[in-house]
Amino acid sequence: MRLKYQWAVLGILGAVGFSAHAQSELKISGVLDAGIQNYKSANGNTVNRLQNGAFETSRMIISGSEDLGEGTKVNFMLELAPTVDTGDTSRFGFFNRNAWLGLSGKQWGEVRLGRYLTGSANLLCQVDLHWCGSGFNGTGIMYNGDLATVGRWISGSPGRGGNNNEGISVYSGGNGTAGSAESNRKNNAIQYVSPRISGFQGKLMYAMGELGKNPKNGSADHVDATLTYQNQNLFVGLGYAQVRPDPLWAAKGALTSLGGTYRFGALRVGAIYQYETASGTSAKWTRAKSWALTSAYRMGAFEPYLKLGQHRTNGTGAYGIVNGTDAFVVNLGTQYALSKRTSFYADFVTDLKGSDGNPAIYKNDTRSITVGMKHYF
Repeated sequence: MRLKYQWAVLGILGAVGFSAHAQSELKISGVLDAGIQNYKSANGNTVNRLQNGAFETSRMIISGSEDLGEGTKVNFMLELAPTVDTGDTSRFGFFNRNAWLGLSGKQWGEVRLGRYLTGSANLLCQVDLHWCGSGFNGTGIMYNGDLATVGRWISGSPGRGGNNNEGISVYSGGNGTAGSAESNRKNNAIQYVSPRISGFQGKLMYAMGELGKNPKNGSADHVDATLTYQNQNLFVGLGYAQVRPDPLWAAKGALTSLGGTYRFGALRVGAIYQYETASGTSAKWTRAKSWALTSAYRMGAFEPYLKLGQHRTNGTGAYGIVNGTDAFVVNLGTQYALSKRTSFYADFVTDLKGSDGNPAIYKNDTRSITVGMKHYF
């Protein structure tokens, strides 16, 4: 009798353990992308190279969740960006793309703690149609420039009046260490994501600079809020972001974004408009306007696309040029699907105004021609 009781207890414990295990989920996924590229910078240098993430950033995602019952879950994501050409990882940190832990519920939404993409960047990546793929080194319409030789295009966070990438929220939401020197993802962030109600969803993020309340330089805190609406064919989003000064860039800025996409059968189109303001002793411009148009058409295994857009400031620029066009980018190409997970691509992109106001030195149109392949796993 005791033996039967012991086996019954073990059976119950085993069933409970199996049930708890079944309620947890762990997933490894990602994409590997490599292309052969001919690249010319604005100073005229031309190079042939094997480019990692030429169309879409190579990445590996470790994600998971635990079901706590009654619709409540614990979620996490760790996302790194391996380089296919060298086997290295990003200079911005090991899990540079995503590193967060969160709690979600069906009725009230989700809270995340860690590092992730801003809501404004998420909005423009949807307008890009390829999730910020194609274009210059797989950044799509989020092209932030060829170092000091060109300007930038559409922004994932306020530029704070900067040229040459030096003012693109470089240390916002971070403490000056590797991993914070990037405009479109924020360290030390708290984000709330609402449930989708009648097609509407809101996101609110606050990233702490962790530098103290210095009255001269501020704390580099960053606030980002978006409201989106989505149905079967239509997506529309409005975003607002604000960033304070930090010890390395004594300027603050604000960014408003309005964009959306629509699907007409096999044709997808997108558009976005942005308005920026900046102020402070380091700001080289006080107002900036950006726009972009995107399109992609599915023809069997082929998907040709065309994207173009402009970023323009009102300031003096680095070389005294008033009302300078920092960038006017044209991007066209096609994808060819070998399967649901593997594709070839051919991509051409050029920046017709990427001289940063100094055509005497940077007098060439930056451009790249790339053929490559990508594989999802």
